[in-house]
Amino acid sequence: MTTKEGQVSNLIGIAATKLANEISATSILSFERSASDLYSDSLYHEIKVSLFKKVGYSQYIKTEYKTKIKKPSLGSMIPIKELIAEAYYNKYLSKGETIVCIQDDSFDNGFKGYLSIINIDALFSDNNTSILYENVHPDIIDSIIEIALEISKYGREGKKVGTAFIIGPKEILKYSKQLIINPFQYIEPEKKKITDLELRETIKEFSQLDGVFMIDNDGTILSSGTYIDIDTEGLNLPQGLGTKHRNCAAITAKTSAIAFVVSSSGGKIKVFKNGKIVMTI
Repeated sequence: MTTKEGQVSNLIGIAATKLANEISATSILSFERSASDLYSDSLYHEIKVSLFKKVGYSQYIKTEYKTKIKKPSLGSMIPIKELIAEAYYNKYLSKGETIVCIQDDSFDNGFKGYLSIINIDALFSDNNTSILYENVHPDIIDSIIEIALEISKYGREGKKVGTAFIIGPKEILKYSKQLIINPFQYIEPEKKKITDLELRETIKEFSQLDGVFMIDNDGTILSSGTYIDIDTEGLNLPQGLGTKHRNCAAITAKTSAIAFVVSSSGGKIKVFKNGKIVMTI
């Protein structure tokens, strides 16, 4: 007996509900491409997210919203962790939740349907890179990583460049001082967002300056050519890291900031949070 095409989504929904009941999941999260996106040549997918919040046995309250993600490579799964991180950032989800996720067949990756189980606490543990999205929108983190990768790979004008990006609340500025006049000081906030593609070349140009970039949690670039003035005693870091790495680690230990450090020698990018390395790219 074969299942008709139109029945697949219904069967997946039934399976997801049964699975959610069996494991006592708190929510079901469904992702599908918006109808307007199916024939688009954009570099991004427009995603319709449906969140079913459990209020009783097999009883759910539905919330819908739209978002965008970069197109995954052919045959790849959609970045479910990124979408969940965004839902968490926007307070649709919270710590302690277990979620059943549904991906439909609109992503053209060969799957008629795909179910997965995500535990929010595990996703945002110190050993998982998704912790980076906890206080900062995923688009902002992804933009910083993209810029850091470009600087790491290509440098500037054929020369290797070492720099760092510190993102956190404005209190991070009290641990800093300017080595030069801040190039971003008199630019309007809405025109100095790290996510602005038109600002990329300017950022890469300023990456040649001594010091680091300081960025507010909302993605606004606060300064560049900035020196971190902080006590680095008590850090438990690997041997061989330079002053910039240690200073960046220290500011993440004292605040909720995240630091992305591009090494001029090896080109590696080290990411610091809570005073320790949480990722190396």
